[in-house]
Amino acid sequence: MTLFGHPLHPMTVHFPIAWYLLGVLLTAIFLWRGQAEVERFAFWSFGLSWVANLVAALFGLIDQNQLAVGDLRQANVNNHITAAVALIIINGLLLYMRFRWADVLVRYRWQYLSLMLLGVVAVVTTGWLGGELVYRHRIGLIAVP
Repeated sequence: MTLFGHPLHPMTVHFPIAWYLLGVLLTAIFLWRGQAEVERFAFWSFGLSWVANLVAALFGLIDQNQLAVGDLRQANVNNHITAAVALIIINGLLLYMRFRWADVLVRYRWQYLSLMLLGVVAVVTTGWLGGELVYRHRIGLIAVP
């Protein structure tokens, strides 16, 4: 799916990555400084990341349908999708935990932080696999006539 000839999935994936990592950074600042508004911004950053991840996933799934049925690159696309779905689930769990327990960083600190770090692994993995699809397998590029 394109907008003015530019593929939408590669354009939208930067937002969930940036907002997720901003949420991690703001959580670390909150743990260091203890300012409640910083933690609230971290929560909203994770929320924006989750929504942006769903949008990017939708565009990615639409783009996936443009591959031929027997395309050998499909296995790599499936690995990318698996990592992205894992990120959506982890991000959703972080939102749920923070929404359910306002004091999650006191009550379930290590579980929350471990889940957050697992999300960082999912972000890096998804980004790496996406980069492989673009730069090695030439998927999601502008078609030049």
